[in-house]
Amino acid sequence: MTQAAVNNAIVLHRLSVSREDVRRADELYSKTSELQKILTNPEIPLAKKYDIIDKVFALDDTKELMKNFIKEMCKLGYCDEMRDIFDSYYRIDDEANHILKAELISADSRDEDDNAKQAQDFLKSRYPDYTIELTKTVDADLLGGYVIRAHHKEYDRSFEGRFCQLERKLTGR
Repeated sequence: MTQAAVNNAIVLHRLSVSREDVRRADELYSKTSELQKILTNPEIPLAKKYDIIDKVFALDDTKELMKNFIKEMCKLGYCDEMRDIFDSYYRIDDEANHILKAELISADSRDEDDNAKQAQDFLKSRYPDYTIELTKTVDADLLGGYVIRAHHKEYDRSFEGRFCQLERKLTGR
C-alpha cells in the first residue's frame, strides 16, 4: 500500500463521505473488472472515463461527491490504487469510530468459542474504548491454543508460541 493511497483515503474520510457510500462504490468498482481496465488505461481520454464513471455509478445511485472523487483519482492517475484507497478508508474510519478489527486463529474449531471469549476479554483490557470485531479461523499447525492479530500486533497464546518462548529462555536467545 502506497502513501498516496493512504493520503487519498484520508482526503475521502475528511470529505465526510459515509462508509456506506464508500462501500457501495467499492463494491461496484471491485466487481467490474472492465471498469477497472478502462479507468486505469492511459490511452483512454479523461472525458471518456468521466462519462463512463457517470453512467456506471448512476446505476447504483452513487453520491455525486463519491463520483467526483473517483474522477479526481482518474485525473491524478490513482485509479489503479482504488482497492488500496478503499481499504485505507475503512481502517481510518474504524479508528475514528473506535472499532478494532481482530483475527482469532485457533488450533481447533472445538475451542473457538472459549478462545473467542478469552480473546475478547484480553483485547478489551488492552483497548478499553474500542468495539471489538473478531473474525475466527482455524490453523491446526498451532497444536493448541490461539493467536490474536490486532492493530499490527500479534498476541501468541498458542502451544507452538509458548514452546518457542521456553526455548528462547532455556537457550538464552
